Amino acid sequence: TYLIQASNIIIADKILKSPRILSDTELGPFVVGLIDGDGSLQVNHWRKKNLQYRLVVKLADKPLNSDMLSHIAKVYGGYVRQGVEKESRYVQWIINDQNTFKQTILPLLDNYPPLTSRMRLQYYFFKKFLQSPIVEHYFIERGLKYRIEINITSIYEVPNYFKEWLAGFIESEGSFSLRVQGNYSFSIGQNHDCYLITAIRDYYGLSHLTIASKTGKISGYPFYEFSVGSANGTGKVIDHCTSLLQGYKYYQLAVFVSKNKVFNNRSKEFFE
Repeated sequence: TYLIQASNIIIADKILKSPRILSDTELGPFVVGLIDGDGSLQVNHWRKKNLQYRLVVKLADKPLNSDMLSHIAKVYGGYVRQGVEKESRYVQWIINDQNTFKQTILPLLDNYPPLTSRMRLQYYFFKKFLQSPIVEHYFIERGLKYRIEINITSIYEVPNYFKEWLAGFIESEGSFSLRVQGNYSFSIGQNHDCYLITAIRDYYGLSHLTIASKTGKISGYPFYEFSVGSANGTGKVIDHCTSLLQGYKYYQLAVFVSKNKVFNNRSKEFFE
């Protein structure tokens, strides 16, 4: 059992409680959600002679993220590294050991399949060449990785691990925002996968909300997002997230609640 320590974090003179310890069956899909949001499964070659494998989950080095990734590394293997890129600090969970992939990561991703189209395609390619590391086939197929025809158009039925998966995905892609004028909102978005953002919106019973469609200024990819600003809708997100978030978004949610008049009475859930 590992406790992600938050006891040394003080927000507005109040001590932040540590995130709740997740059970094994909660942590697994949570980690997959995190991988879906900010992870990368890579297959590379060494001098065209053999294949190398790597998992990287990269987050901003903000409160609790390093502790969260260190806990995940203790459970699933790999190591955590911190660094600076373009004057921004980051923290990474990295695995590059084939035995670790076979013993922990493949079983994890088979038990709780990724839900983003990007990671589903990456995992299909990654698993194929981990199990059959033929270099010649790799060079033929690597350019086709994102053209493989697998069922990525929709989630016909929300999986039974969606609750925990979504918490991990929110750690990557969700945001709790307090506006200057005092308004509050939660938002979450994703490239390409309108079906996934729709499933998240509907999970919270907010099917009346419109999903915004944008085009990335740099990537050119379609980007889908919804945000909720009502007390009722935001309260549903808080109900779901309070006992599951583990990293910086737990910290962000605590600040969000403590500074919001509507939800301030819930501060006791986050502070000692």
